[in-house]
Amino acid sequence: MERIKVGIAGMDEMLKGGIPKHRHIAICGGPGSGKTSLCFEYLYRGAKLGEKGLYVSLEETSEDILENLQNAFSGIPDLKEMVDSKQLEIAKPDKLLLEDVAELIEDRITSNNVTRIVIDSSTMIRLSFKDLSEYRQTMFEFFSLLRNLDCTALMVVESPSQKLENTVFEIEHYVMDGIINLYTIDKGEQRLKAMEVYKMRGTDHIRALTPYKITPMGIKVYVGEKVF
Repeated sequence: MERIKVGIAGMDEMLKGGIPKHRHIAICGGPGSGKTSLCFEYLYRGAKLGEKGLYVSLEETSEDILENLQNAFSGIPDLKEMVDSKQLEIAKPDKLLLEDVAELIEDRITSNNVTRIVIDSSTMIRLSFKDLSEYRQTMFEFFSLLRNLDCTALMVVESPSQKLENTVFEIEHYVMDGIINLYTIDKGEQRLKAMEVYKMRGTDHIRALTPYKITPMGIKVYVGEKVF
């Protein structure tokens, strides 16, 4: 099975070599868990390897996203350079309809040879559907389209809680090829971040809850260390 390296320290080890190529993976977590940082670093590490990336934002402007990530990753000096050169593009469709997102992705794949995609977030897309069964069917069709394109996609899925014990399964958990959950765990007076690869169809992976940190140089996943 051909894999795409995420490029985040420790994460490819958890995934036994990376994300299966042409799959779509949910990055799930509550506010402050690092969803945007993880997804953007996935695009950045790919861009450093010559793989062009597209960050589809359905809420924040490209300027706000870049400014926030430059602050979070202050030790990575060439984030803006990657965006300016279109090795890593941030785009916001005019509408929240899934059809508009698909059209934007197809256009960038054709015009800029994009192979890594991030969609942020499914929550905003869901708001455009009155019926959840219609949303589920449309998501199936959307990801079938992505599977036939030469790209590997991450989609941000917002969770109502940051805590492990309050995990709720959403439609996205069932329709996507993989799920990586991000948690914030209370440990005494500290709040620790931990991730788990909850599902990855067709491939083995490390299932242990694993601590991680967001550092100025990027995210570090501490494989083999215990959270508790």
